[in-house]
Amino acid sequence: MPYALTPSSILSSLHLFSSAAFLAFAAACDGHDKAALIEIKAAFGNPAGLSSWTSGSPCCSAWSGVECDSTTGRVTSLTVFALNVSASVPPAIANLSALQSLNLAYNRLYGPLPAFLGPPHLPDLSFLRLDGNRLSGRIPATLTVFDLSLVGNRLSGPLPPSFAGATFGDVDLGDNRLTGDASFLFGHKKKLNALNLERNRFEFDLSRVQLPKVMDILKIAHNMIYGRIPAEAAHRKWLQFDVSYNRLCGPIPQSKYIQQFGASHFDHNKCLCGPPLAPCS
Repeated sequence: MPYALTPSSILSSLHLFSSAAFLAFAAACDGHDKAALIEIKAAFGNPAGLSSWTSGSPCCSAWSGVECDSTTGRVTSLTVFALNVSASVPPAIANLSALQSLNLAYNRLYGPLPAFLGPPHLPDLSFLRLDGNRLSGRIPATLTVFDLSLVGNRLSGPLPPSFAGATFGDVDLGDNRLTGDASFLFGHKKKLNALNLERNRFEFDLSRVQLPKVMDILKIAHNMIYGRIPAEAAHRKWLQFDVSYNRLCGPIPQSKYIQQFGASHFDHNKCLCGPPLAPCS
């Protein structure tokens, strides 16, 4: 007996067809991007964690750590996280010109930070994690990425002047060997909500900065920062706040959001005073 088509069976067939078509389309990968990824894998020494990256499989749907735009097939996100990769940052990354997110954290990457990690090579890059590596030298002027994490490397020298006019959301530069002025990262109208400068050699007057309205994380411990804590710190809803081991003086601004932190977040300064430290004389 011939199979009878019913409205429900037609809809079911159409659904299966459209789903298969969508998956086939979504799996399409830009050829130039795929070639760049193969180069990146080789530069990383073909680690076992990237064994799914084979020329015969679709990079957008089958390769670990790779995400693509469903319309164009361009690679928009690349994650090679904690794979014990020992290499320099591969130049082929610059060929992924639609990249928005790059996470190479907790490997053993060495050498300088390449200038192509930002415009004009990667104009859409807004998230960059290179923390927990062995990168050295100065930070290039092009690394004006909205969410930037370079913590735990061997970076040195002053911050590039281009950072003064950049739009940042999160900046994590802790545990490096950076020096000089970082006060230009601050600004009342800036979008910076989290700043970590801990364990560097920054030296600037904290009294002269304007805290961004949206800032709720400030970690500047273990530097050579001087001056006073700005009075406006009392009006921020802090999630994290640590100014210890600097050269700060004067009274600690008081609020319930400041008082939630213990003395260890303020001690080992030149002459800070007031709760949770000793009273001001």
